[in-house]
Amino acid sequence: MAELVAEIAAASNEQAHGIDQVNTATTEMDKVTQQNAANAEESASASEEMSSQAEEMKAMVRNLVAMVSGSSNDGKIESTRADEASKTEIHQSRASAVPAESADSGAGVYPAKTVSPEQAVPMDDADFKDF
Repeated sequence: MAELVAEIAAASNEQAHGIDQVNTATTEMDKVTQQNAANAEESASASEEMSSQAEEMKAMVRNLVAMVSGSSNDGKIESTRADEASKTEIHQSRASAVPAESADSGAGVYPAKTVSPEQAVPMDDADFKDF
């Protein structure tokens, strides 16, 4: 009888040790899961910030292109591809509307709208803090 009780006690100890290991593994997995969730949230936040900065950069580039090409959007920033394609078609049709004999002299060329650099690329001292 004592032998059976000893075997049961040994088996119970082994089970307790196994349960301890499972608990430890579960705790570690929980920590890793929480860290992954925090990293995913941080990545999503960084992605949103980068997307916002990319949109600002696209607007600045559009303004610079407008300033260089002489086009004007009167301060409005269009962001659709259809609008951009339409602008390209208009610009190309303007270029083809210039008479061949006056193309060299500049006569008949549509005048460029004057846009200040501050309007084309609006930046302040805070934008340069990392430099």
